[in-house]
Amino acid sequence: MFLKELHLFNFKNHESKNYKLGPTINGFYGKNGTGKTNLLDAIYMLSCAKSYFNNVDSQLVRFGQDFFSLKGNYGENNQTEILLKFSKGKKVISNNGKKYKRLIDHIGQIPAVFITPYDISLILGNSDERRRFIDLSISQVNKDYLKQLALYKKVLLSRNAFLKTNEGNPIDPIILESYDARLIESGKSINTERSAFIEEFNAIFKADYSHLTGDEETIDIEYISDLNHSDFKDILEKQIGADTSAQRTTKGVHKDDLVFTINKLALKKFGSQGQIKSVIIAAKLAQFSYFSGKTNSTPILLLDDIFEKIDLSRAEKLMEMIANKRFGQIIISDTEKTRMEQFLSNIEIDQKFFEII
Repeated sequence: MFLKELHLFNFKNHESKNYKLGPTINGFYGKNGTGKTNLLDAIYMLSCAKSYFNNVDSQLVRFGQDFFSLKGNYGENNQTEILLKFSKGKKVISNNGKKYKRLIDHIGQIPAVFITPYDISLILGNSDERRRFIDLSISQVNKDYLKQLALYKKVLLSRNAFLKTNEGNPIDPIILESYDARLIESGKSINTERSAFIEEFNAIFKADYSHLTGDEETIDIEYISDLNHSDFKDILEKQIGADTSAQRTTKGVHKDDLVFTINKLALKKFGSQGQIKSVIIAAKLAQFSYFSGKTNSTPILLLDDIFEKIDLSRAEKLMEMIANKRFGQIIISDTEKTRMEQFLSNIEIDQKFFEII
């Protein structure tokens, strides 16, 4: 399924915009600050129900306005219409006129993969960024995982609030056990799904890295979790003293992390800029393949400033993949139309370009 028409109203810096897109390659070009990345983010939001860059929906409203709306018509005959509205602190999404009771029910309907220069945080950022990557990857193909994740976060907040309110006082073991029981159940489920995902994802990731770089370096992703080697119930019992002192839950899947290694060395510490860029792109391409395999549909691929931030050899390899029709609809942003046309010149696929002013 591809995005045929995109409509924006009061979204970020865009007042009112409409675009009719092609099923293959589409390019947005214009000067910095014109809102090219915002257009890609709007497309991502129609797929995933939230912005790629900002979790606060009220900050996505155009300055001076009090609401925004996004609409996407998908398929050759516009058989699917997704409408997203945010107003008065509430976000509503409808599919062909039918509102979702829960936003999470929309996630995975129209998968999308976003590659942006900001993805450097996947390697160099804190563990929150890497948990976000793994959670977004699994959530688009597994709604039960998303439910367990939401439940875990809800119970975690309640448990932490309970620990704070009991500062200096004995902890009521019965209340704590009630929180722990629910945290353990969802935590174990999350750990199981993350472990299975990384095992499957690693093979795809390694193949894409090898193809992208032509290197014979040994790369790997290691999933780090307190639950990998210990029972969650035992962990919580052992940590009660530390949790009481810190007034928060100090161990659990909310502390999980991913370690990217190259030749068995941590990429974050020892990787070159070129290696880091290659790993990020390979990870996103592997995410694309993972979605395709699990959903039997081709995700929309969003490439933000990809030609400006990538070296020639990697760009050529990526274009080779596109030429081999590995992807479906691709939407690219760049400051220069001529640069996009140059990189895409040898690809015999229909291309449409839109100037953003």
